[in-house]
Amino acid sequence: MGKALLRVVSGLTVALRLIAPLSSRAIEIDSEPNDIRLRPHVAKLASPEYQGRRGAGGIKAAEYIVEHFRKLGLEPAFDGKYSQEIPAREGNVPMGRNVGAILRGSDSKLRDEWVVVSAHFDHLGQRGDVLYAGADDNASGVAMLLESARSFVEAKIPPKRSVMFISFDLEEIGLFGSRYFVEHSPVPLSKIALFMTADMIGRALGGVCDSYVFVMGSEHAPGLRPWLDRAAKDQPLKVGLLGSDILLIDRSDYGPFRSRKVPFLFFSTGENPLYHSPRDVAETLNYPKLEAISRIMYRVAREAASAENVPSWSAIAEHPMGEAVAIRDVFQTLLEHRAALKINGIQSQIMSNTLKSIDGILERGVCTANERLGYIRVARIVLISLF
Repeated sequence: MGKALLRVVSGLTVALRLIAPLSSRAIEIDSEPNDIRLRPHVAKLASPEYQGRRGAGGIKAAEYIVEHFRKLGLEPAFDGKYSQEIPAREGNVPMGRNVGAILRGSDSKLRDEWVVVSAHFDHLGQRGDVLYAGADDNASGVAMLLESARSFVEAKIPPKRSVMFISFDLEEIGLFGSRYFVEHSPVPLSKIALFMTADMIGRALGGVCDSYVFVMGSEHAPGLRPWLDRAAKDQPLKVGLLGSDILLIDRSDYGPFRSRKVPFLFFSTGENPLYHSPRDVAETLNYPKLEAISRIMYRVAREAASAENVPSWSAIAEHPMGEAVAIRDVFQTLLEHRAALKINGIQSQIMSNTLKSIDGILERGVCTANERLGYIRVARIVLISLF
């Protein structure tokens, strides 16, 4: 009996040793943004109860975000308040409200520098009996924001720099929320080491470019690219680096920060067939992809919050060869789905010719300014004509 008991105890000891590392890894992974936690945020914010997050529904969405900031024990971002009211041009009723919270940095020398993680919460609202739920645009981004906040709070090692979590209102109305924020920022803009925002991170460009998330902004802070590479290393998708000049106008809340030369990263999976339609509902999102992008963003924010130095703004934009690779892959994918996307003969020919040009660039390993301008112009035409 003694030997038998000893064998049982030895077996249990070995089993516990094998389980312990797995449990530690599970806890470490679980502390990052998680599919299981992302889904309820999207479902709630995209439900009829929130009325497309405009008007009374927008107020309710702001309260939902504030409630989660409070539960996490985060400080209010605006002079003791979680909300920053955006005054109306006329009358006393605010146009809207930004919502923000703060996690103070642990390093006495770096805590006055800031990493800002953001996503707008407003959408198109309800028009008559038609609800624009806005699951991808932008409940997906808010879910990332709330999960990143939770992950920062639950991390074993606190960030050295302070982190601000902001959800902007009125993005759909000329970026009013983020414009008001930069004009009335609770911290000096010069102290923001990195601004990050996400807008539509739950689907695919054109409904077909499933493997990509597109990131703009690294052209003005090339030192961020290794951070993106490390953050995405074990995630099941590609990071397509694009220059923000591919869009003729600022399409999301990175714009007011870019114009003030604050280093930024803008994450999006791009426009898709459900964009700004009543069919943008929670059931249609790609949640494993949302989880992967949320984890990449959280990891980059963590590195920015804890690194000794954060890459500063570079006035001269530096465009990597990876941009040409991403545009080549997008064109190839679009052409493979030309029938479903109703790509006509002229559009097909333009993209095919551009693909040949990009292949030549990649073969040489050198891209001139004129060559880049050529494929960027075609990319703009494609984005405008197809989506």
